Amino acid sequence: MTRTSLFLLLLLAAWPAQAHEVRPAFLKLTETEAAEGGELFEASLRQPQIDGRYLGLQLQTNCESTPVSASLTNGAVIEVFELDCRESPLEIIEIPGLERSLIDTLVSIERLDGETRELLINGDEPRVHLSEATPGPPVYLAIGIEHLVFGFDHVLFVIMLLYIVRKPLDILIVVTSFTVAHSLTLALSAFDLLTLSSAPVEAVIAGSIVLLACENLSDKPSPVRQYPAIIAFVFGLLHGLGFAGALAEIGLPENSRLMALFLFNAGIELGQLAIIATVLALLAVTRWRHLQTFHQLPIYATGGIAAYWFIERSWQILAWS
Repeated sequence: MTRTSLFLLLLLAAWPAQAHEVRPAFLKLTETEAAEGGELFEASLRQPQIDGRYLGLQLQTNCESTPVSASLTNGAVIEVFELDCRESPLEIIEIPGLERSLIDTLVSIERLDGETRELLINGDEPRVHLSEATPGPPVYLAIGIEHLVFGFDHVLFVIMLLYIVRKPLDILIVVTSFTVAHSLTLALSAFDLLTLSSAPVEAVIAGSIVLLACENLSDKPSPVRQYPAIIAFVFGLLHGLGFAGALAEIGLPENSRLMALFLFNAGIELGQLAIIATVLALLAVTRWRHLQTFHQLPIYATGGIAAYWFIERSWQILAWS
C-alpha cells in the first residue's frame, strides 16, 4: 500500500472523529442577601455546546429554586435561578446529566462577607455536600491538566513535534519554545489584551498538525526541520489562543486572577509533560527494528484526523460568513 492510499484510508476512517476539548460547565452562586433564618442566592449555570448539542445539565440543591431567565451566548446556554435557602442553609449541590458527559462543572460560591469557595464536580460524583467536601487539588490546576489531556488537537501537535526532533536537548528547546509561546497568548487573551475569533484559530491549529504530519513523512530539508523551535513558537502562539477558549468559558475569579491563571497554565504544562513522557517511551519502543512498521502509523493517523478537522472547521467558517 502506497503512502498516499494509506493516508486517504486513514482520512476516511477519521471522518467521524472530533477534537474534544474540555470546556467545563460553570455554576456561579452569589449570595444576594442574608435573610432571617437563611440565605438567598442567585445561581447562574453555564453549560457549553459539545459537538453541536447541549448536554441538558440541570441544577438541584436543598434550597427552593425559581427560574429567572435563560439565554444563548457564544455557543453556551446560561440559565439563571433564585435560590431561597431560608428553610435551611445551602448544603447540597447536584448537577444531574453530568454523569453522561466527559466534562466537569466548576462551582464558585461567593458570600456577602467576601468569602469565596471553589469546587469541581465531575460525572463520577455529580452531587456534593458542602459540609463534607474536602479540599482537593486547586481547581484551575485540575482544569488545566484536563484541558491539555483531553484537548486532542493539542496532544497531536505535540506528538508530531516529537517525531521531528530526536535529541534530548533539541526536544527541551522545542518544548520550551512551544510552552513560552502558548503561555504568552494565553495570558494576553485571559486579560482581554488580545482577542481573535476562535473559529479561524482552531482551523489553523488543525492545519498546523497536517503540516507537521507531512513533514514527518518527507525526507527533504525544510524550514520546519531546520528551525523546529521557531515553528513551535509560531504555532504555539495560536495554541495559546485555543487554550484561552476553555478559560473564557469560566473566566477568572476577580480576587485571584493571577493565581488562577498561573494554576491553569501550570496544569497545562503538567499535562503536556505527561504526554511527552508517554510519547517518548512509545517512540523508543516502536523504533525497534521489528516494530518499524508501526513507527509511522501514528503519523498517517494524525494527518488523516487533522485533515478532517481542518476541512470541517474551514467549511464552518465559510458557511457562517
